[in-house]
Amino acid sequence: MTTEPASIAPACARRSLNGWRAGAYCATVLFVFQCFGLVFNARNSWVKYGHPGGWDFLTFWAASRLTLDGTPLAAYSWPLIEEAAGRLAPHIVLPGPWFYPPNFLLLVRPLAWLSAPLAYALFVAVTSALFVFLIRRVLPMRHVLVWILAFPGLWLNAAQGQNACLTGSLVLAAFLSMEKRPALAGVFIGLLSIKPHLAILFPVALACAGMWTTFAAAAVTAVLFTALSIGVFGLDIVPVFLHGLSEANGYIASGVLPWDQTASLFAALRLAHVAVGPAYVAQTCQALIAMCAVAWIWRNAKSLEVRATALVAATFMISPYIYNYDAVWLGVPLALIAARALRDGWLRGERAILGIAWLYPQMGDLLAKHYGIGVGPLVFASLIVVAIRRARLEAKTGMSAVAA
Repeated sequence: MTTEPASIAPACARRSLNGWRAGAYCATVLFVFQCFGLVFNARNSWVKYGHPGGWDFLTFWAASRLTLDGTPLAAYSWPLIEEAAGRLAPHIVLPGPWFYPPNFLLLVRPLAWLSAPLAYALFVAVTSALFVFLIRRVLPMRHVLVWILAFPGLWLNAAQGQNACLTGSLVLAAFLSMEKRPALAGVFIGLLSIKPHLAILFPVALACAGMWTTFAAAAVTAVLFTALSIGVFGLDIVPVFLHGLSEANGYIASGVLPWDQTASLFAALRLAHVAVGPAYVAQTCQALIAMCAVAWIWRNAKSLEVRATALVAATFMISPYIYNYDAVWLGVPLALIAARALRDGWLRGERAILGIAWLYPQMGDLLAKHYGIGVGPLVFASLIVVAIRRARLEAKTGMSAVAA
């Protein structure tokens, strides 16, 4: 008697590309392309300008140089920032202005002890590695690593020499610490005072969730950090910093700070030739809606991924002064939602939204630069929708896990 084997897929079918493997190949190609692009541009910039790109970082280095020279207030003068950077090479690309609070000036002060190229490489490598390490805490699966390394936000941030991996690491560390170490979470949030408009929604979120230990720790950390920086640089730095904020507002309104690199609704409307007044009104309305969404979700939802998605997306909907390189932050909710969905299942349409958000940092830059279209507000609003859907299902089922 012949026994027929059970239905088994042919060996060739078993070895065929499945969805994960095909995606991993695509992510690997993108990762290699990103590496090549960064190295190629760094080499060309070094040969042509005497510095390996990362022109935003030159602002950090020039400010630290002025601080080390004993003139920290000079960091808030754009001409003096350009003068300090211009000493590196005769044809160097001059950097933008310094608008950061004294807290961040204190943090970058040691950068002047190194040459600008070495400081740039070290700053980008350390902050990027820290962000990837924390994302791996959320997504430890081996097959996901290439997606993390290929995340366009990492490479846009590295190419511009910006601090989004540092601030993104602080916000993810805060989220991961909230349940078991609420005071430590508050410390991480307080350290976000180096870029305060990115922390603006935390007081609302923490108050609505009743996380008063974290709230208090964040407030104390921010106050002590600010007091320390003012103590080091002197009280005169406060009005100089506030005047710089006024200048920044004028620069973003007039387009001196480029709208095509900006992620806000205000910039998208200005790109579409909407007048300043209506653009500010629209930005304000969006900010109020985003704040209400965060308040409702943090009061009613309990799961970390839902709260994090709402807060990160809404943060990008508050300020007109928010840039595409800051979209490194999107890696935080993307990782948390993906980790939950890989265990419990995806909601309908969720993978498409997260895929677009994953591509957004560089995609948004290219669409705005070449076509004058700012898609950031749509991406952030879509993530708010994802958070609201999961929060409502959580409330309906009485569980933090959401099954497809």
